[in-house]
Parts: sequence; structure tokens; C-alpha cells
Amino acid sequence: MKKIYAFLFFLFFTAISNSQVILSLDDDSVYIDSIVKITKNTKSDSVKSLNSFRLSKLFLMAQDAKKSKEYLEQANKLKVKFPFLKDASIFYNAYSFIEKGDLEGFEKALLEANTKLKKYRNKEAYKLRAVILQNYGIMQQRKNNENAYMKLLVNEAIPIAKKSGDYELISALNKAVAIIFMNNDEREKAAEYLDQAQKYIESATKKSATLAESKMETYIINAENLVELKHFYDAKEILDKAFETLKKYPESNLNDSYYYSEGLYYAKQNKHNEALVSFEKGIKSAESHQNAIAVNRLKFAEYEVLFKLKNYEKAKSNLEYLIEKTPFIVDKKNYYKELSKVYNATKEYPKAYYYSNKYNVINDSLNDAKLKTEIVELEAKYKKAESEKKIGLLQSENEKAVLQVNNNRLNMLLFAVLSFVLFLTVLFLWSWNNYQKKISFQKEVNHKQELEALENQQKLSVSNALIEGEEIERKRIARDLHDGLGSMLSGLKMHLNLANRENKENDPNINGLLDDSIKELRNISQNLMPESLMKLGLEHALRDLCASHSTAETTIEFQYLIKKTTLPQHFKIMIFRIIQELLNNALKYAKASQILISCSQNKDVFFITVEDNGIGFNVEHAEKRDGMGLRNIKNRVAFLNGKLEIDSVLDKGTSTYIELKYNPNHDYEV
Repeated sequence: MKKIYAFLFFLFFTAISNSQVILSLDDDSVYIDSIVKITKNTKSDSVKSLNSFRLSKLFLMAQDAKKSKEYLEQANKLKVKFPFLKDASIFYNAYSFIEKGDLEGFEKALLEANTKLKKYRNKEAYKLRAVILQNYGIMQQRKNNENAYMKLLVNEAIPIAKKSGDYELISALNKAVAIIFMNNDEREKAAEYLDQAQKYIESATKKSATLAESKMETYIINAENLVELKHFYDAKEILDKAFETLKKYPESNLNDSYYYSEGLYYAKQNKHNEALVSFEKGIKSAESHQNAIAVNRLKFAEYEVLFKLKNYEKAKSNLEYLIEKTPFIVDKKNYYKELSKVYNATKEYPKAYYYSNKYNVINDSLNDAKLKTEIVELEAKYKKAESEKKIGLLQSENEKAVLQVNNNRLNMLLFAVLSFVLFLTVLFLWSWNNYQKKISFQKEVNHKQELEALENQQKLSVSNALIEGEEIERKRIARDLHDGLGSMLSGLKMHLNLANRENKENDPNINGLLDDSIKELRNISQNLMPESLMKLGLEHALRDLCASHSTAETTIEFQYLIKKTTLPQHFKIMIFRIIQELLNNALKYAKASQILISCSQNKDVFFITVEDNGIGFNVEHAEKRDGMGLRNIKNRVAFLNGKLEIDSVLDKGTSTYIELKYNPNHDYEV
């Protein structure tokens, strides 16, 4: 069971920490107890259910499987009345598949949860989807499909996490991308994502059980990467930040990786003694935490410094320890190679040749059968002692060359000092010139931005005026048709009916034509300014609109998920026009058999969703063409300071999502 729960923790909390061990810093029991207290005292079943799901994860992190299951059961009992929690529970309950060893079932549950949560536009849904996508990506990584994992993180998980506003989550996802780049030795790209990860984690203010650990881990990983890039000043600055916190927690297992990064910082600058001190501290810390992976990593880093210092006995001891302890055949192969180098340095050529041969055997077994030139050289040294003399001669010549270089350096010292002073002068003048250029450039950029803002404001004013004029004209035409022409046609029908009773010779088709004319007049008047909208409200008007447009070929389903609304009449008219335009577009172009129209409201935000199963279209092409229908919709949404999002797939259908924010202080008169 311990292995199962360790794997569960790795999956459910990879968005928080990318370590293979549970990181610890400060005491999180106070935070967990506060969530427990809120959950017990709240009267809201939805809040209690959501907090119980969260507590099930927190106790899983604390390795308390019993309490984790208790809170999960409580959450599942309370979720029934709440659609969002029912959909979210698919993710929270997914670990049951892992307990059974059904990884395929776990992946399917993740995909189902992501699909179900797509229809929600709240921060909790965005946060859950980001974590779900990363967990699914990790499953792909386990199948050696790291490219799929990278695409999920960059193209889906991170953009969705940004919508959630959870800075700790955004930081963790950026850090996960950076680690993939680090594993592939793409340090520059890793630096970009680690920079983002650090900015977000330093901006995170919302308390969580993992915030402190995440911040320290981000600092340590970023510092390690900067050291590899030889950005020593920046690396030292970040290491100092981490140390200020870690010195208060000497027992934290974060010290295992901190001392590795610190030792690497010194080693890369050839400060070998300081590096050895750091590595030794790290080894003691990792051994006390039984962190075998960290111990092996620190031991090998220590070996590299010892080899440079020609402390071959201690270097051999480290490699022998690593060969004995490592469970990975690839690592063991590399350790054999390093041990061969040590024996070669101590001129013990038989042993050097022996370990080179072992390296070669393992290399062949891993389908990498190219013999290294080093093995050939070792074999030659073993067979011919004369090679030693040649090596000694070359070393002597190299030493003479070094002495000659030192003499030249002394002769050039005075010239270098004068050159340096001149360089500083030129550098100052160049910096001052660049500074002036930047100021001028910034002024020009600010001026362009002001012009663009004024131009956009003017365009919006013109659009608003067009919409306003269109609605006024619609009202006037509807009123004239209804009061003028409608009344005249009705009167004419009455006279014809009277004439029919007196004189039976009138054409019977006249009444039918008049009935059709009056019906058509009412339809035109209804489209221009629906009477049901003015008298009965938005819901009835939209239901009438959907009913009147439904046909045998196309079924229109309408959902109005609002109990009571306080929107002004003009705001309702604008919503009606937007939905009317979207419905007309779907009927005219989509060739759909089913259309769904949904309206909902959350406080001062009104949501509109229109989906069809039609032929779809190319959104980018349509936006460039920008026909009247799409332009009218965009203008109305922009007038209401709203957001428009269109998702269409060829032969699969189109989904349109609109958010309209109602501001009571804004004048919506149209």
C-alpha cells in the first residue's frame, strides 16, 4: 500500500512539486486544521463537499490514508445536488483505478473529468483542469512520450492555469516544462520557464500546504540551471534567498538539493574546497532523510571535484559506493567509465583496462557498441610501456608552455591596466548613449500607443452609433408597420367580410391573401421588435424565437438557467439581438440537426452559449472575411464590454461562448 500511495501522491501533486520525495519545510498541520474547522462549521453542503475533496488530497499528502478516504466518502455523499461537484468528483475519485493497478482506467477518468469540466467558467474548474491535464501528461511521459507531455503543458495546462489565477499552480507548471528542457540539456530554454516560475511563486499570496516548499524548490532548481549557464552572480543571489529561509529549518529535506546546487556553484568556479564542504553537508542531510537518489547525486558531484584535486583514493571510494548502490544499469555503465579514468590517472593500467572493458560490455548490451578511443589508448598503454615516456614528455612540454604564457602575462600587465581604463571610459560613453536612445524610443512607443487608443476609441464610438441607430430605426419601422399598415389591412379585411355577407360574388382568395399578409406583417414586426420581449421578458422572447425557428430538419433546445434577473430592458434587447444573429447564422450556414442555446448569469456576468452539430467552419478565415453577421455580433459584444470566443471544428460543429458584464453605472440606451 505504501508504494501505491507514493505513486498517488506523485500524480496528484506533481503540479505542486516535481520532486520524487515529499518535500517538508514548515509545519502544515495548522493550515490543514483550519480547513477541517471551516468544513465542520459550514452549513453549506456545497462548501463542505468541496473542502472535503481538498482535505482528501491534503491527508494523502500527509500520508494519512485513513483520513483521506473518510473525507473522500463525505465529499461523495454531499456532491449529489451540485452538478459541478459531481463532475469534479470524477478526478478526485480517479485514484481508485491506481489502487486496482488499472492505469488505463485512470487515464480515461482524467479525460472524462476534463471534458465534463470544460462547460464551467469558474476559477476552481480551470485549476482542476490544469492539474488533470498535467497528470494525464505524466502518464504519457511514463510511456516515453515526453513530447506529448510538453505539448499538454505549454498549449493547454499553462493557459488554463492562468485563467484560474492560482500563481503557485502556474509556477509549478512552468517549472515542469523547465525540468523537461534541463533533462534534454536545453538550459537556455529552461531558464525562460524557470524565470516565469520564480516570478509567479514570489507573487503567490494564497496560503497552501505546499507554498513554502514550492518556493524553495523553485529557487534551488533555478540556481542549479543558472550555474550550468555560468550566470554565477544571478545564481548566488537566488541561493542566498533560499538560504535565508532554510537556515531556520536545518532538518528540512530541502537541504539535500540546496547543498547540491551550492556545491555545484563553487565547483564550476574551481572553488574546490568550498564545493567539497557543501557536498559533504548535502550527503549528511540526504542520508538522514534516507534520500538515496540525492545521496548518489551528491556523491558523484563530490567525485568530480576530488578527481580534479587528484584525490584519487577518495574519488575511487565514491565510485565504488555508487556502483554498489545504484539500481540503474545506465548509471553503473558511466561509473565504470569514470573508475577507468581514475585508474588510468594512477597509472594502474590493468585495472583501468578492466573497467573500460566492463563499460564496453554494458554499452554493447544497451545497443551502443561503439568502442571509445580511450579503451584503445588504455590497451596500448598496458601492452607498451614506452607510451608512458611519450606521455611524460608531452606533459613536460605543456608545463614549459604554461611557464611561457605566465611570463607573457606579466609583460602585458601594464598594457592591460591602461587598456582597462580606456575600456571603462568607452563603456561609460556607450552606456550613456544607449540610455538616451532608450528614452527616445520609449517616448515614441508611448506616443504610438496613445494614438492607437484614440483610434480604437473612435472605432468603438462609430460602432456604438451604428448599433444605436439600427435599434431606433427598428423600433420606428415596427411601430409604423404595426400601427399603420397593420391597422389598414385589418380594416380592409373587416370591410371585405361585410361585403361577403351582402354580395357573395367576391373572390374567396382575397381573405386568404389578407390573412397571409397580416401574418407576414406580424412576423416582420416580431423580428424587428418582439412584442413578447417588451411585455413578457427575455426568457419568453427567446423561447418564442427558438420555437418559431424549429423545423422538422433542425431541433432547437433552449436552456434558461436564471431564476431572477435585474437587467435593464435595453440590455435584454441587446442580448436578444446577439442570440437572434447567432441562431440565424447556425440555421443559414451550419446545416445542423441540433442546436443548443443556453443562458446563465453569475452576479453581474451574463453567459451565452450556442452550440450546433453542423459542418463547422474555419474561424480564422471567417474573421478575416468579417461578414455582416459576425461583425454585428462583435460590435454588440464590444459595446457591452463583453468577451466572444468561437470554437469550430470542420464536420463536428461550432460552439460560441459569450460573457457580458453588466455595469449598473453604464448607459446601455440603444
